[in-house]
This record gives sequence, structure tokens and C-alpha cells, in this order.
Amino acid sequence: MSDVKRMDIDTVRSQQTQVAAVLQVLATILLCLATLLVVDGASDRARAQDETFSNRVIASRYHAMLQESETQDAAPIRLASLMLAPSEEEGAILVSRSLDDLRTYDASHFESAADFSRELHCLAEAVYYEARSERYVGQLAVAQVVMNRVRHSAWPDTICGVVYEGSERRTGCQFTFTCDGSMYREPYGRAWLRSQAVAEHAYLGFGRDVTRTATHYHTVAVDPYWNDSLVHTRTIGTHIFYRFPTRRERAAGVVRMRDA
Repeated sequence: MSDVKRMDIDTVRSQQTQVAAVLQVLATILLCLATLLVVDGASDRARAQDETFSNRVIASRYHAMLQESETQDAAPIRLASLMLAPSEEEGAILVSRSLDDLRTYDASHFESAADFSRELHCLAEAVYYEARSERYVGQLAVAQVVMNRVRHSAWPDTICGVVYEGSERRTGCQFTFTCDGSMYREPYGRAWLRSQAVAEHAYLGFGRDVTRTATHYHTVAVDPYWNDSLVHTRTIGTHIFYRFPTRRERAAGVVRMRDA
């Protein structure tokens, strides 16, 4: 009988030893995983800190270069804040900021700058391919239509999204140049420089909306079916501009509005 009890005790101890060994292995595995996660997180933080430090070093050097320079106009970066102007006609004004702000730059600022650059490029492309033969006000009108669409819930909330909407379809593009082969010839010369300047003007909201909140336009050479459901706002150069009618205008049966 005692032999049986001893065997039972030995069996229990053996099982306990096995369980303890398994738990020890699991604990070791969990500790290794936790260590890897901590090391990985620390590595990410260290990488971000290194990037931030590098950006600030670059910014500090740039700041020192500007201080030594006789003129700041030659600087590739200009610090400014956009503020509403006192007059509605002026739209907005740029107010200079301290160059010390450069020292606070980090990776997110450069990402924002890249997004800003992409958006301006898409807007300048629209101006160039759609209206480079127009006078300044005609080019500005095209850019403002794009910006009006960005602010409208019916279209994407980015400039590039608006400009290239439907471009993957042969007949679905919102702006013809994005799907008719026009872009095979890259923009160049004074017309491209002017398109970029117009795009910056429209993007920053300088001046009033010359289109009168238009979201559509077409050239005077065509008469598309969709303009019957819109309100004619203006004709500028070779383009006719339209907006959606208000509820009151729909109820009154108003379709188009003569130029004021």
C-alpha cells in the first residue's frame, strides 16, 4: 500500500515538475516577446528623435545662413502666416514670422510641406492645361472652380482628388486634360510659371471669387447637356461658369442667371 502511495506522490511531483517547466518556458517566451516589443518601440522612438534632431540641425544651419546673408529674398523658404485681411476684397494677407520658428521644425512639418507642394502642383496643372491661353482672370477662375469643389461635399476634399477624379476612366474624367492625352506633353516655360503663380493665389484665397461660387464650367465652343440644371454665373474669356441652384431657385424654376 505504501508503495502505491509513493508512486502516486512521485506521479504528482512529476506532473508538477512538468507543469512548472511548461510555465517557465511560457514565461520565458512572454518575456522575450515583451523585450522585443520594448526594443522595437524604443527603436521607433529613437528613430523619430534622430529625425527630429536632424531636421532641427538643418533648420538651425539654414537660420544661421539667413542671418549671415545680406538679403532674405534669395532664401528658398519663406516663413509666413496667412491671416484674413481687414477688407473682404483683399481676401487674405501674409504676415511674416520670426525665423526662429525654423528651429521647431520636425518630420510632420516636412510631410505637410510635401502635401502642400502636391496640392499646388495639381492645381497648377489644371490651370495650365485648361486655361493657359486665357488672361489672368480666366486662369484664376479655373483654379477657383477647383477650390470651390474641394469645399463642396459632392467632391473629394483634396485638390488632387478633385482634379483627377474619374481620370482612370476614358469617359469619366472631370477635367478633360487628365484623360485625353494632353499630359503626355509636360508643362513648361512662362505659361507654366504663370500657372503656378495663379495656383498659389487661388490656394491661399487672395482676392474675391471671380466665378461667383461656380463649381462647373465649359468652353464657349460646346453646349453640354448638364448645364441646363445649373445656374449661369459668369462668362470669362472662353469659359462659361455655373453653380448649383438654391432651393428657392429650383422652386421658382430658375435655371440660368444673366451676368450682372
